[in-house]
Amino acid sequence: LLEKFQSVEIPFQVFIEICPKLQPRFYTISSSSNAQPGRITITMSVLKGGVCTNYLAKLRPERDTAPVFVRPSTFRLPKQVSLPIIMIGPGTGLAPFMGFIQEFQYKSSKDQNYDQEKGQRMLYFGCRRSDEDFIYKEQLLSARKNGVLDDLQLAFSREGKEKVYVQHLMSKNGPSLYRCLERGGYIFVCGGTSMGREVKDAFVSLVRSEGGKAEAEARAYVESLSKTGRYVQELWSV
Repeated sequence: LLEKFQSVEIPFQVFIEICPKLQPRFYTISSSSNAQPGRITITMSVLKGGVCTNYLAKLRPERDTAPVFVRPSTFRLPKQVSLPIIMIGPGTGLAPFMGFIQEFQYKSSKDQNYDQEKGQRMLYFGCRRSDEDFIYKEQLLSARKNGVLDDLQLAFSREGKEKVYVQHLMSKNGPSLYRCLERGGYIFVCGGTSMGREVKDAFVSLVRSEGGKAEAEARAYVESLSKTGRYVQELWSV
């Protein structure tokens, strides 16, 4: 309005008071507090016109500071190491699972029996192109090669004739995913809300096909995982 009606003049302090306050931005921590005590990392995309991402991107390391606070996370690894873990995080939804990987590596370095007792670890990651936005590529491939991850499924949505997303890979791996669930496995999903819905539908579908259940039974099965803390989501609107 002030740009449109330039004859209007108000004191700057009054202008600040009537401006809506910026809402806090929440980012998932992508590091392990055990592996990196006293340090927190996040994973973000710098968006054109994005207020917070551009502000953070312009901060000078070891010179500038930013006001931050930490909220309790719902992403907690099961205490029983032998339980399977299914991680699904396309794009920057990968963030918490980089923290998981650091935690796996840390515990492995502290306990020689840790790797022998661990359950299966599966990670589903997706992006547009492998040569464009495959973030943490070296770390992920290394984790798979070294056995930190037992399975790394990659969906590059713009590299083929048809778009391929993480939920499509899940459908192809229905038997192994269902076995993990039947063994008490945990599911962690991080990313956009629409992706979260489609991933949950994919789980319902594979439970229905692999478990021989009706639609209502399969959906109730997946919902029971949420109620017991075995299906954990951290989703945001995009």
